[in-house]
Amino acid sequence: MKDGNSTWDVEMVRAQLHRMVDDVEPSPDALPKLLAGTRRRKAPRRPLFAAIGAVAVAAVALVVALVVMPGQQQPAPVSAQPNSYLATLEPGVIASFDIFSGQQNGVLADVPGADPEVLTTDRNRVLAATSTSDGRRLVEIAADGAQHVLPVPPGDLRLLAAGGGRIAYPDADSVVLLRGGQQQRIALPAGTRVDDLALSDDGRLALLAAEPGRDQASVLVLARDATSLAGHVEAASEDCGPVAITWSGRDIAALEPPACGDGQARVATFAADSGRKIGAGVPFRTPELAVGAVRISADPLGRFLVSTDGRGQWLVDGSAVRPLPPACTGDGGCATGPGTFWS
Repeated sequence: MKDGNSTWDVEMVRAQLHRMVDDVEPSPDALPKLLAGTRRRKAPRRPLFAAIGAVAVAAVALVVALVVMPGQQQPAPVSAQPNSYLATLEPGVIASFDIFSGQQNGVLADVPGADPEVLTTDRNRVLAATSTSDGRRLVEIAADGAQHVLPVPPGDLRLLAAGGGRIAYPDADSVVLLRGGQQQRIALPAGTRVDDLALSDDGRLALLAAEPGRDQASVLVLARDATSLAGHVEAASEDCGPVAITWSGRDIAALEPPACGDGQARVATFAADSGRKIGAGVPFRTPELAVGAVRISADPLGRFLVSTDGRGQWLVDGSAVRPLPPACTGDGGCATGPGTFWS
């Protein structure tokens, strides 16, 4: 029975630890509560020590799981710490903010002319669009704040996506894909409207687009080597259609209203290979969300940040939806464009 009691103690402590930990560090009263709960069972000394050891191991494992993000060989930089996201302050200051308080963690880079509406990430690099006297430019920002202006063909940099080492943006009746110095174009039927686009970690492209003759946009998933829409997978959408998309692992997530004009939204997920809806999402109250004024992004923990241009933002974690404060500095300056998770 001693082994059974010890196992039960470990599982009890793990369950309580998960309930008490809101971020990386346990709350100040976490350990006393765990010890008190264990003592009330009058367990022998040995299982109690095993339980305390399990707390330490679980806490260390949790810190490692949160700080060392999947797919990265090194710990994440400070600006990409757990429970943080990026947003652009005027005039062009890109900073990291705490999810739950909205307070600024630190400044990543000062990019003159950065468009607060255009900001995307790919692992530990950030891409921003800027307006200069020579026209629109694309700036790549490393995790240490170093900046590099990318030579890119002309295009509509108001819509920008990055993932798997690639960059995507629309240009007339095509989508431009860049990787290093190589360029690939995906031809679209003339008159196709692109509302949003997203790139997965393996470089697959998803479009939120309305083909000619259709007002409502649909989610289209293309093969990695596609040069046109031929053979794409279309995700089934609701009557009102999605307003923003992102990748979450191997699935596509779409922000959509459950019903037209009812002041609600939800994050639905679709299987990228078939377009089948695999999660309907929990509806939550929002102002009317328009295409281009809201961004959805995912973090390595499977959570979604739904962020607007000053009309609210929300953290969607499974069935739990939490309204978040705006991204603001200590002197009261606040981000004017949507924020984004580090992907």
